[in-house]
Amino acid sequence: MSDSLLDQLKARGEAFFTEISNNLMSNPTFIDMLKKGIAAKEAVDKQVAEALPRMNVATRKDVSKLEDRIDELESELQALRSAAAAPKRAAPTRPRAAAPKPAATKAPARKAAPQKTAPSRRR
Repeated sequence: MSDSLLDQLKARGEAFFTEISNNLMSNPTFIDMLKKGIAAKEAVDKQVAEALPRMNVATRKDVSKLEDRIDELESELQALRSAAAAPKRAAPTRPRAAAPKPAATKAPARKAAPQKTAPSRRR
């Protein structure tokens, strides 16, 4: 019985909603107000869209682009980490020629300190 009562309430609610919707949609004053409301919302959206860049605030589109770029960079970074972690093939080794040693250079000679003389005796 509860299902049938619930179904009856649901049907009555849908019928009431349909009747109200039809009455509103047939009312020219309501239609005009609805159009004005939609136009006002569009005007506000346009003003906000123009004001955000002037205030240096990112839009949803800007944030979405940045998120996409971050995802791309994370993928590239992961690929680079995987490549760096992968075992590298041993390249054939060739003996290297010995690098010439740089010629030794002498440091400039230090200036000799003046020699101390014994104090002279006076007689």
